Amino acid sequence: MISEFFIALVKAGLPVGLASYGLVWWALRNDYLSPAGTIKSFEQEAKKRRKDKNRKKEGDTLHRKWLAFGGGFYGVVGLLTYALVELREIRDFVAQLGGFMELIRNISFDLFVELFIDALQNFIVAIAWPAFWLGEIRSNHIWIWFLVAYGAYWAGTQLALRQSGIAGESTD
Repeated sequence: MISEFFIALVKAGLPVGLASYGLVWWALRNDYLSPAGTIKSFEQEAKKRRKDKNRKKEGDTLHRKWLAFGGGFYGVVGLLTYALVELREIRDFVAQLGGFMELIRNISFDLFVELFIDALQNFIVAIAWPAFWLGEIRSNHIWIWFLVAYGAYWAGTQLALRQSGIAGESTD
């Protein structure tokens, strides 16, 4: 079980923690989200922004996608899941065609329609990330993976809030 914890720390904790830190720090630095004192109030601000039609279009593509996945922990893991699934599909697609030059030769309208449909399917998979990861992680201690991932999210977000100088004394 201890080795499972360290594997989860590297494979889940590190990516989730770094992504959380990066997304929150960048959102605060560029005023995509208003400062909040705690993680809970920060997540409430993200939820408000997601529902506000005028502010929804602000920010860069990455942050809009994060908020589209729900913001917070669910959004971070959804975004990482989407990126992983997309990268795997791109790798397999290029390999199936026989390389990058063959891809260039086969560009057509049908190809773009197929890519759009695949991206939409991948978005649905990413929204349902708990089911995706339950199938991916081969472990009798799946709860360790989820606890490590959430702990890393909390730590990354807390660090970004503190470095932005807006974290309150209270922690969630």
